[in-house]
Amino acid sequence: MGQDQIDEEKGRWEVGVAFAGFKVWVSREIDRIGKLQRSTKKARRFSFLKKGKTEPEDLNYRELRNEFRVFLTGVRESVSLYLWFTLSALAERNVDRKLEAKVYSLFGHVTSTILMIEQNFDPTLVTADLLAFLKERITRIGSPGAFDLMGHASTINQGDGEKRFMDAASTLERMLMEIRQETSKYLRRDEEMEAAVAEAMKNR
Repeated sequence: MGQDQIDEEKGRWEVGVAFAGFKVWVSREIDRIGKLQRSTKKARRFSFLKKGKTEPEDLNYRELRNEFRVFLTGVRESVSLYLWFTLSALAERNVDRKLEAKVYSLFGHVTSTILMIEQNFDPTLVTADLLAFLKERITRIGSPGAFDLMGHASTINQGDGEKRFMDAASTLERMLMEIRQETSKYLRRDEEMEAAVAEAMKNR
């Protein structure tokens, strides 16, 4: 082996001091590999611990979200059914078209409200009691809300039937507005959006 090769080989080694003052050669490559192994083991351990900690939480979150989504779907279908019966009753009685237009407006209001809650409300941010209270308020959109409107549509030609019908429509609108306000206090975090906003603020 020539001197150049010897120097090159020595470059791969590191001088250290052993017991009794003797110099020893410690391989940089071995040291580097050892560090990599330790780093990998630490990363795997951290990943395992993190996974073990978050998986049950994620599962519970998904189950609660899915359960709440099913609940909202049931409410929406009930309200839609009552509103269709309302339109049918109005058509049979040949009432002013403005009353039918009011019902179509309620269709849109109900759909947008339920969709907003479904996409943004996070049921994991509230206690079980509060969630039960909010679900009860949402259920009331169907009954007495839309159900009462349907009932007044069937008697709209009797006495002050039109006024009672419009009052019921206003009550349903108010219920929808109130539940939007109440659930908007517990919207789920959009982490991607927050990160984008933070990055934009950082680059200003």
